[in-house]
Amino acid sequence: MRVQFLNRLTTLFTSTHTKAHGSVFLSQKPLSAESNAQVLIRATDGLSKTQRIEKKQKRTKLATVVDAADVDGFYARYAEVCKKGMEGLRKRDKRKAKEKAKAKKKGKAGAAPS
Repeated sequence: MRVQFLNRLTTLFTSTHTKAHGSVFLSQKPLSAESNAQVLIRATDGLSKTQRIEKKQKRTKLATVVDAADVDGFYARYAEVCKKGMEGLRKRDKRKAKEKAKAKKKGKAGAAPS
């Protein structure tokens, strides 16, 4: 089941990168407060409800439960999949946002105090 989860996660990353833009949300949480508890790992695509309605798509949801004994091995493979999925990421162009912030700051600084 965990191998199937990792394969589907790889597919989710590649399908997201082939589109013009997209997001993948990853989350993990323990299922109980015990030290030897199981861990729930989830992954979903970043489509909001309105985007799914417009594109007539269903949200992709993946989940698996990892036993405490298998956590180390799973995380090693999970980290590899996540790293490969992040290779296709592009750095955001923040130049326009910085220019707007500077212009806004100049506008406030140049205004006469009342």
